[in-house]
Amino acid sequence: MNSDRASQFSSATWRLLIAGVLAAFGVFDGPLDAGEANPPDRVTCFYPLSPGQDSVDGAPVIRRPDDFASLRSGFDPQVMAAWSSYLKVWQAHHDDPSDAAIRRFLGLAGDEPFAMRESAGRAAPSWLRWRRGSYRLVESPHFQVFTKADVSATRDIVTDLERTHWVWTQLFFPLWESRDQVAAALSGMAADENAGAFVAANRARLIPRGRMRVVVFSDKNQYQAALADSVPGIEQSTGFYGDRKRTIFLYATDDDSAEDVATRRHELTHQLFREATASGLRQTMPGSRDQFWLVEGIAGYSESLRFHGGVATIGGWDSPRLQYARFRVFTTADFLPPRELHGEGIAQVQRRADLARWYAHAIMQTHWLMDQSGIVDHRLWVLTKLAELYRIELELRDSAAPPELTLGDMQQFLSVSDSDLIANPVSGDLHELCLAGCTVSPEGLATVPPQDRLRWLDLSGLKIGNDDVRRLIPDPSSLRQVSLEATDVDAGISRWLARARHVQELDLSWTGVGDELATPLPEMKGLQTLWLTGSRVGDAVLAVAGRLPELTAIDVQRTRAATDAVNRLGQTRPNLRVNPLALRDTP
Repeated sequence: MNSDRASQFSSATWRLLIAGVLAAFGVFDGPLDAGEANPPDRVTCFYPLSPGQDSVDGAPVIRRPDDFASLRSGFDPQVMAAWSSYLKVWQAHHDDPSDAAIRRFLGLAGDEPFAMRESAGRAAPSWLRWRRGSYRLVESPHFQVFTKADVSATRDIVTDLERTHWVWTQLFFPLWESRDQVAAALSGMAADENAGAFVAANRARLIPRGRMRVVVFSDKNQYQAALADSVPGIEQSTGFYGDRKRTIFLYATDDDSAEDVATRRHELTHQLFREATASGLRQTMPGSRDQFWLVEGIAGYSESLRFHGGVATIGGWDSPRLQYARFRVFTTADFLPPRELHGEGIAQVQRRADLARWYAHAIMQTHWLMDQSGIVDHRLWVLTKLAELYRIELELRDSAAPPELTLGDMQQFLSVSDSDLIANPVSGDLHELCLAGCTVSPEGLATVPPQDRLRWLDLSGLKIGNDDVRRLIPDPSSLRQVSLEATDVDAGISRWLARARHVQELDLSWTGVGDELATPLPEMKGLQTLWLTGSRVGDAVLAVAGRLPELTAIDVQRTRAATDAVNRLGQTRPNLRVNPLALRDTP
């Protein structure tokens, strides 16, 4: 089950708590040079396209899953040859989705990426207790989906499951149970041979080994009611994979939000390692004795999967989970030593009081292992360890364990510079963006395209101004949390803030913002936390803030607010925490 995401707080909130407690796919020539200044930080895979579907020029095609020197030296040459040939087939599909021979080999449908067959439900597992005819069965090449959701929502879910499955087969090919089938089918393909011509001549095709089971409830209430008795804490989840029942449980939502999609891919990763490999676990849980962090870490890593421009990318500085990690590491110096993380099994982890923190570090450290360049490559160790955890038989050379990770290593990994942004540009929508503690200039930030779905923005400490913020987020209505602490924004940001009506936490500490903030504040009726420490606000802002119905905390220390006004605010709103920060003598 996926843990709740770690809550993201502004740096001021954390101080309060502390006070209280590939260069281009297909032309890549080999591993990156050790001295390369800004190596790619993500891996590129492909996914099924419709015939005639064009890829978008400029898509971030970075590097292949097998473009790592240690992988090539760690696996049997035949495995690596099969892996490279398999990726060539996907490259050929990407270049020409209409190629009938490639489509036949991969088992893709004629006019669609893959076929779906729908029928009235008659064979749901007995433990679901679903009446015949009260649900529908949807079958795709690799999934059997029992659903009470509507047709459109179900098809979207199945589409994402199939896409994610195909990406997983590319990324973790050596662990895939169909690896040998691929090797036999593509045996003899020369390195410079056209993949389409080869599969056309050989007329081979991949045969799925069986369908994996998924249950989709119509909504959250139905999901919780059906599983409450058998799954403790189900109310805190948005989906989970049941090892013993070999089933993913999900529910449909109106908007299929980013969190819903992330959960689905997280749980599917658990299912794929268990059911799409020759796992010998049987009834044993992976990570039952130790190393459970990697079971959840690799599933959390899969949440970084993005589809855009006809390609899929995994990893990268803009991965959602790394935004939370960047905040934790740079703002609070929070760090969980690998020795503590690695030594715990599932039972020990479930007893932890800091489970959200544990998940954050498990996923963060997995990103560190998976996203490393050719300078330090630990992917072979990850694949080896996953094979051990899931009892998958592989012939591998011994892989050296990663060095003892330090806080400094993690800070270096999470730090983002202008050159990093240029080398690894953002494609698509972001929902979280934290660059606090990074060395990003206005020029670097300008490489991030305008965002209209961002919920959390933290640019604390960057030397950026009003124009930079307005360009990045032209319409701030989606924002729920904003931190512009110690930036160069000033009174001119007020008009932009007037449209950020749904913000719940706002941090303008140590900025040039003054009493002009009194104009947009009344529109932020859901504002709960307001940090104005060291800003230029005065009594006018206090008067308006005192009327905000949801406000629970405000800090106006070292501002122009009069002591009498601050005291009056505390008297009129006794439940409001006024000036809760414990400031040092110097800012």
